[in-house]
Amino acid sequence: MLQDSELSDNRPSVAWPRRWAMAALVVTVLLVIVVRVRVLQIPLERDEGEYAYAGQLLLEGIPPYKLAFNMKLPGTYACYAAIMAVFGETTAGIHLGFLVVNLSALALLFLLARQLLDVPHAVVACISYALLSMSAGVLGLEGHATHLVVLAALGGLLLLLKARASGRFWVFAWSGLAFGLSYICKQPGLFFGLAGLAVLLRDVAAASAPERGGRLRRIGIFGAGMALPFLLTCLWMVWAGTFDRFWFWTVTYARAHAGLLGWQEGLADLIDFDRKAGAVRWSVVVAAVGLFCLARDQGRNEARLVLGWLLLFSLIAFTASFYFSRHYFIMMLPVVCLLIAVAVRRAAQAAGEGVAVGGFALACVYFIFANHALWFEQTPEAACRALYGANPFPEAVPIAKYLQEHTSPMDTIGIMGSEPEIFFYAHRHSASGYIYMYDLMQTHRYALPMQEEAMRQIEAANPAFLLIVYVPTSWSFSKESNLTITRWLKTFWDKNYDVAGVVWLLPEGTQYFWGPEAATRKYDTDLCIRILQRKPGI
Repeated sequence: MLQDSELSDNRPSVAWPRRWAMAALVVTVLLVIVVRVRVLQIPLERDEGEYAYAGQLLLEGIPPYKLAFNMKLPGTYACYAAIMAVFGETTAGIHLGFLVVNLSALALLFLLARQLLDVPHAVVACISYALLSMSAGVLGLEGHATHLVVLAALGGLLLLLKARASGRFWVFAWSGLAFGLSYICKQPGLFFGLAGLAVLLRDVAAASAPERGGRLRRIGIFGAGMALPFLLTCLWMVWAGTFDRFWFWTVTYARAHAGLLGWQEGLADLIDFDRKAGAVRWSVVVAAVGLFCLARDQGRNEARLVLGWLLLFSLIAFTASFYFSRHYFIMMLPVVCLLIAVAVRRAAQAAGEGVAVGGFALACVYFIFANHALWFEQTPEAACRALYGANPFPEAVPIAKYLQEHTSPMDTIGIMGSEPEIFFYAHRHSASGYIYMYDLMQTHRYALPMQEEAMRQIEAANPAFLLIVYVPTSWSFSKESNLTITRWLKTFWDKNYDVAGVVWLLPEGTQYFWGPEAATRKYDTDLCIRILQRKPGI
């Protein structure tokens, strides 16, 4: 049985004053609270809109995949529902919930780093995570599913270390369960569970023959715990009557979607990520130094084992689909920050405490300065515009207010675009389960059947309002896109709807027009949202 001393790899360490280290951590936590509270009202982006709408449906008793379709597993929907049940069905309530998620992740990372390294360097890891995880480079101030993936994965890894130290089977089960929850929040969370499995397989390989049976039983219990959340989710979908739709979107279509990008497109996407990541890229450089130092440190075998596997599978989670959205890098942050702590530790040993602490403090000051506009100056709306450009996320709020005021709770809304946040704000149901248009525009064999089903659903629902979003990122057209639904749309619109409003996204500011004036206003831009109202008697 592994002992606590083996897991923590305790050796004489740099004797940084703990009270100063803890004071620095407390100041950083206060900074996180101040910054996140200041921008609680930052408008929801598309993913957040999807999660919020699906969570809202859950609170109404409507199961996932019944009225809203997407390839993500429903763990994040359930988490959003829980957050909104506690903090309210508002933008501020959602972001307040994710402040709690972020602080919880910091607490787990501290405990994990303390067990693998020591307290001062746990502080370094947590300060690094606190700053990086709310930076513009990873879109960290929003309520992305990757925050939930990391929270569950950190809990699973900490429990795994405790299970290996105590040998208690039930702790292995809880560890597997936490990793399983990471997976059902977002599919790449599976790789964190595989990292834990790799550590356990190494334990089997290192054990003597008489001990291997017990070590294999641990793997069985760990695996059962890891599989349980997904199995319960499947049973839930069967009970709710949405299993077929759930399986198609999260397995069949998700597999097709993941294969759309080749390595050339993936490389271009990675280069674009690097361009947008800003100061975050330097964290990777410091982490690489930490990895080199750890590889040469023969006295920290346990830390090398755990961090080595964690790094490998975190990297796979980040790169597996060849899609490199900035918030995907949040899944890399725990291991990156732990390796930063290793690099700072080695610098303290080699150059002295003053040099290491001073260098780290200067790096933190530089990073805060790089994000100062977002963190301290911009209004929530301006921050959203700076992060997401011409995407109509701030405009979704007044549009939804208009729709709510001009519809009844029983009315549905159709959106030709990918703006599910409007359904959430308006508290109205979508006329179609296809809340994203870019799934219908991609070059897979399901695109045309999806379009045809979406058209049938909208015609059958006869929505009170139909929105046409003329923003490229809301459709993601390509040269190979099937445009059947766009040709249908013009005929359906002309026959059944009148223009009730138009929202123009102009460089100098958004212009809103309602009523008869909306049909006559023209600007020298293609970026707009048309709000169409069903003709009387139709």
